[in-house]
Amino acid sequence: MQLIKNKPSLSLLLIILVVGLYAVGINYANAVGDAYFPQATTVALDVGNLTIVAGSDADTVVTTSTTITITISTGQTFTLESSDRKLLENDSASSYTYECLSDKSTIKLTSTTTRTVIITPSATACGTPGNSGGGGGGGGGTTTSTTATPTPTPTLSPIATPISTSAPISMGPTPVSRGFTNLAVLKLKEGDVISASGSSDPDVYIVNAWGYKRLFLNPVIFKFYGHLGGFSKVKTTVVKTRDTLVTSGLFRNCETDDKKVYGVETTGEDTGILHWVNTTGAQAVADDSNFFKKVFCINSNEFNWYKQGIPYTSVNQIPAYTRTTSTSGSPISVVLKKVKVMNTVPWLNVRDSGSLSGKVIAQVLPGEEYEFSTKNSGGWYNIKKGGVVWGWVSGQYVTEK
Repeated sequence: MQLIKNKPSLSLLLIILVVGLYAVGINYANAVGDAYFPQATTVALDVGNLTIVAGSDADTVVTTSTTITITISTGQTFTLESSDRKLLENDSASSYTYECLSDKSTIKLTSTTTRTVIITPSATACGTPGNSGGGGGGGGGTTTSTTATPTPTPTLSPIATPISTSAPISMGPTPVSRGFTNLAVLKLKEGDVISASGSSDPDVYIVNAWGYKRLFLNPVIFKFYGHLGGFSKVKTTVVKTRDTLVTSGLFRNCETDDKKVYGVETTGEDTGILHWVNTTGAQAVADDSNFFKKVFCINSNEFNWYKQGIPYTSVNQIPAYTRTTSTSGSPISVVLKKVKVMNTVPWLNVRDSGSLSGKVIAQVLPGEEYEFSTKNSGGWYNIKKGGVVWGWVSGQYVTEK
């Protein structure tokens, strides 16, 4: 079977499941091949399932029941993983080695020329008794490690500005709080594209294994992912199933391997702004333990489609996506809530974080009204100015409208 981007109608010899998060290569402006995988993809072989990591790129990928043949060109990167820690052996001419970790084995292919690599996964797991492990071609030898290397908390970016010292809040309910158990119970699999039938909300989403879904905010964005097969391939589900999966607005441009995570702010029914979440990975997880489970890969076309807003300096600033409907049943824009400064104060300080320890960055006057994106557990509102997140004001001196 040959896996080729934008050609899902080919007869498949194996089941290919388009799935969730992370990964990729570098500087793909002129290197994206026909077999580009913006989401992780599971390949079923006789020895078990293997995963093509999200962001992998190749000219062609051909699978049989025992082998995976990849043709890559200059600038492309293709990564294959085995959660069963299979030996990822490949033809001797390739000179590639695989790495054996405590929870998986993995092989990463790059090339400065056009090259074809044939990977023949072994039924044997690396590091088992009597097996010295290893993989790769002649000339380079093999290297393996059966001792797990601690994985550091992913760093989104350096801390450039002070972070809120207020108590952390979740950017949205967790799947558990919404009755989520697993995708199989919902009759879904990771990477399914869904829309709810009989609903006033016709939006299209893609789901991940953690119980989160991401919205294709605009039909133009959906067309950037031709490998999904278009609207005719959208899976119809019921409203309850759709709503059990929590919507995430966290994205990363995996096509360019940008490590920065962005939060989307919806500014209308089909429009939005991306804000870089300018905080460390450790702080992001401290603020929201499910943070990285909510991050979805996007490609450069979608990333460049959005306008860029000022960075968020805290996970707490990321607005949750919500939608309401008109009486006619047609979807309308996101509901915008406002606060009004009370007349009992001569002015009100605007701070860069949601607590009294935040630095004062401006003042607002009595009677003035401002939209807000979120309210933290300490009662502070994150207000906007000109449609852009601005700062925090105390809830003691404003009224919600």
